[in-house]
Amino acid sequence: MPVLPVTTVRTSFPLSNQRLLFQLNADQVALQKQYDQLSTGKRVLRLSDDPAAASRAIGLHRGIDRATQISRNAASSLNFYQSTDSSLSRVDNALIEARAVATESAQNVISEDQRAAFAATIDETINTVFASGNAMYRDHQLLGGFLNSRDAFSRVDDKILYSGAEAIARTDLGGGETSILNLNANQALGALAVFHEGQQLQAGVNAETRLVDMRYGDGITPGLIRVSGGGDWYDLDLSAATTMGDVVTLISGTLVDGRTLAASLTADGIRVEYVDGLAGTLALADAEGSEMADQLAILNRSGMNPPPLIGSGIAPAVTGQTSISDLNGGDGIDLSDGLQIIQDGEIFVVDLTAAKTVSDALIAINRSGADIRAELKGNEGRIQLRSLKSGSDYSVGENGGDAATLLGIRTATEQTLLSDLGSGQGIALNPDSPEISILRPDGVQLDLNLEGATTIGDVISLIRNHPSNQDTSRVLVDLNEYGNGLQLTAPPSAGSLAIRRVGSSNAGLRLGWIGEDGADNVGSVIGPVDTIIGSDFHTRDAGGTLDTLLRLRTAVKSGDIPEIARLQATLDLDLDRGSRARGRVGVWSRNAQQLSDVAESRLISMKSQLSDEIDADLATVVSDMSQRQLALEASMRLIGKTSQMTVLNFL
Repeated sequence: MPVLPVTTVRTSFPLSNQRLLFQLNADQVALQKQYDQLSTGKRVLRLSDDPAAASRAIGLHRGIDRATQISRNAASSLNFYQSTDSSLSRVDNALIEARAVATESAQNVISEDQRAAFAATIDETINTVFASGNAMYRDHQLLGGFLNSRDAFSRVDDKILYSGAEAIARTDLGGGETSILNLNANQALGALAVFHEGQQLQAGVNAETRLVDMRYGDGITPGLIRVSGGGDWYDLDLSAATTMGDVVTLISGTLVDGRTLAASLTADGIRVEYVDGLAGTLALADAEGSEMADQLAILNRSGMNPPPLIGSGIAPAVTGQTSISDLNGGDGIDLSDGLQIIQDGEIFVVDLTAAKTVSDALIAINRSGADIRAELKGNEGRIQLRSLKSGSDYSVGENGGDAATLLGIRTATEQTLLSDLGSGQGIALNPDSPEISILRPDGVQLDLNLEGATTIGDVISLIRNHPSNQDTSRVLVDLNEYGNGLQLTAPPSAGSLAIRRVGSSNAGLRLGWIGEDGADNVGSVIGPVDTIIGSDFHTRDAGGTLDTLLRLRTAVKSGDIPEIARLQATLDLDLDRGSRARGRVGVWSRNAQQLSDVAESRLISMKSQLSDEIDADLATVVSDMSQRQLALEASMRLIGKTSQMTVLNFL
């Protein structure tokens, strides 16, 4: 506490008074500062009080604000996780109860009243899962997509429609990366399930194909390529290329040992050679730090491979912007006939005449009126179809052409496995007799033994290659032109084309030729031929927990024991999915709690450091204040004394 000394030398009165007044003012300012420290408890109230401490305090304040926000985020996340876990717990309990009911109802000796009671129990489990799927927390769907304040599931007659979203929220819990906040209904309940994944589409290479889309989406990085004709090496700068057309332009016309290079595009890559078309040495290598020649599949460091050098297998990824004319390896596909989507027997015809790109085709499918969603699966170039309505049967077939096949989404093809028929139950074979008998109109009988057949194509081959079916009256078999199924045709004769069930085999039923009653299917003359048009042999379940429960209720009511047995296995998968989803939430919850504890500990530490920097020591402040008050009083007394002095005091 500095105090100006009283002058003892000869000084003028004005200078002495000025020094005393300065001391008085300094004491008053210091005393006021100590009053402020005493009233606020803070030692540093402004930057000028202690610049170094104030700077450290600003940084600590920022850290405290962040830690406080992280603690709030963690608390909110924990509440969200707890609500989600509660909903999933109800789903698990409902599925366990449904599994028990399915086990009890898979018996032959059960009365109708018991079956009705079992069905009512399953109804309750459906209601529980339905309510859990629509559960909300703070105006956000727990499972139906974040930022969705509407019910994700709604009832449509005896089925359930999903209209939620797949939005996943993330929050900052201080772990270095954002943490997932919610599950979606697909992860927890299997809603919006993929009921069909199409064949991979192949796009051709053209001049406009972007390098980033090549190699099925892995891309090609522009760089420097070295070229040699057996002598010196020449650098070819392709770093400015953005499309395959640019690559062709930059390579073509390059002189290598007096010979000119020519580049051209192939269906799935690039071709590099000499303009004269003659053989010779053509070495291609990557410059240091470049991988372009390797990625173009034209790497030929030693020149051992003679020209032309053909880089193949680097076709571009199929994206929404891929032109329909670029599919099928660049030959294009004809979608003018459109396709059919069959949902619960209702046919939705998809008009694809205006589709110019893959995205246009997807939009047309999604706007067909059927409860499905079509989308591309990542960079794989496959169209996958998702179901929106639980309890529905789906299939995709032709509309007189082959658009569905060309898009890779026809659900019943010659490649369909017989083991997949009947929702995965397959075909029951007779132990010592054929499974199906086809009676031609001319009376010739074709017995089909399906042992050894694995696909629909094998069944078609058995009919076409049958020894008794090689004359002009032979039965022709092919996939239906409209929808799905197998169609048989034969020249008319005295009798009728017919298909008969043999023994206890259900092959005719599974192949769509014979109805549930097992009666013979007799054809009719359509145009110039006797025809049997089979029904769809490979419809798809919508998939998901609610779909399983809805089908189980129907099977229990009707006493369909094979279907109940099938759905028991599906229930196990649904329960496993729900348990894994619940376990995932548990891991997230534990992680959030740990990060919350870390944030709280850090918050306490930073508050302690902040207190050390800016808080006042009250004992020290009181002591300094007492001393300052004494100094102020002394200064005032001295000023009072000196102000009364005159010349007489010095005589």
